[in-house]
Amino acid sequence: MKKLTLLALLIMFALPGISMAGDHGFGWGKPGPGKENMGVPHGKWWERPEVASKLALTQAEKDKLDTMYLQHQQQMIDLHSQVKKERLELEQLLDSSKFNATACMDRFSKVQEAQSNLATERFRFLVQVREMLGLERFQQLKAEVRQSRMKRKGGKRHPAKGHMPTE
Repeated sequence: MKKLTLLALLIMFALPGISMAGDHGFGWGKPGPGKENMGVPHGKWWERPEVASKLALTQAEKDKLDTMYLQHQQQMIDLHSQVKKERLELEQLLDSSKFNATACMDRFSKVQEAQSNLATERFRFLVQVREMLGLERFQQLKAEVRQSRMKRKGGKRHPAKGHMPTE
């Protein structure tokens, strides 16, 4: 009976977290409009002329970013696929008529590991961008993202503190 109760709790609390775990926090998960990764926009932000100009990006740097981005996206495709496969396997185990709680817990661990690998790849790309840009330009990029976000929201930012508008 304890195992059944434990499983019910696992299903109630853990499975919704599995599907949403990639969508919150540290920039993990597929980004939506306006979402950034640690203050850095997703996508090919270096191809925006105003951003490239403000950061004084050279053509060589843009080319390097293109190469890094391609490798990153190829890796992300594989990692997303792995997460989906692990989730599918877990669902199969949970729906099986011959239920095995230990196998479910083991598969759940594999789902968590696959999600962690996905998050690590996102962060690895962020670190590569930071290394390439250096501190000053990295901070400039983050400032551009904040300003752009504020413009979209129609708010004004306090220049010294960077806080949300106070009206």
